[in-house]
Amino acid sequence: MKQLLPALLLGGLAATVAGATEEFAADDLRAEKLADLPLWELRFAGFGRYGQSYPASEESQTDIVPLPFPIYRGQFLRIGDDTDKPVRTRLFRRDRVKIDLDFGLNFPVDSDDVDARTGMPDLDLLAEVGPELELQFIRGLMGGETFLALQARGAWSFDGLDPDWRGAVLSVELKHKLPIFTPKTELLTRVTPEFASQDYMDFFYGVDAAYATLARPAYKAESGYLGTRLSLVLKHEFSPTVEFRSGLKFGFYQGAANDNSPLFTDKTTSGFFAAVLWKFWESKRRANR
Repeated sequence: MKQLLPALLLGGLAATVAGATEEFAADDLRAEKLADLPLWELRFAGFGRYGQSYPASEESQTDIVPLPFPIYRGQFLRIGDDTDKPVRTRLFRRDRVKIDLDFGLNFPVDSDDVDARTGMPDLDLLAEVGPELELQFIRGLMGGETFLALQARGAWSFDGLDPDWRGAVLSVELKHKLPIFTPKTELLTRVTPEFASQDYMDFFYGVDAAYATLARPAYKAESGYLGTRLSLVLKHEFSPTVEFRSGLKFGFYQGAANDNSPLFTDKTTSGFFAAVLWKFWESKRRANR
């Protein structure tokens, strides 16, 4: 069954590509809105989350990140104008198909705060980036837009500024955007099954012999199915300068390739996050249509 799931998802993706013969219906409207937006903005964001320490961990942690960040809306490169995708390249966009960049992030973990990892090295910040092929899968479902995306990301952990290669992740994502209540409020739903390489899995689930105990035997992770993420994100624009986002995130790890690891401690996880964005400066120059 685990081998059948990715085949079905990839088959559906291929079928959608073959049927992509129309332009995105909202492209012209988006372009007109973009022409009215500033080329540069400076914003301040306050972000907080409470959720699993790492995939399939029964332990949770709180992360709070306040930071300023720039927004740039160029013709081919856009930075920060979509908090779901901090960098968008618009490398290719035609009919219902577009190629972009996809990002992932796992916060660092203090092993002394996780019972299953006590005595093991901490988990460093893990950043992921790679190409994404996105298709408008269904138009007008419940008044929203539905997309199907194939994503491939390489992963690097960071201990200071020194990156270490940690493998690769392949995911297939079904995404639905739906305006609710007012045009300034949007509900975003994502369902994302993920598959990962052996070295990526070993970052989370591997136990070297040097850190093995009677309760935590040595373990070498395997490549394969990592799990499925479900996220529900509510976005609301209070004013042209203030935006609020909040959401729930769930992880489902039944049938995962490394459920025998002593560091695999929960098959279902949940968490939530909230973010406030405040724009305090914008350029007079407007973004090009």
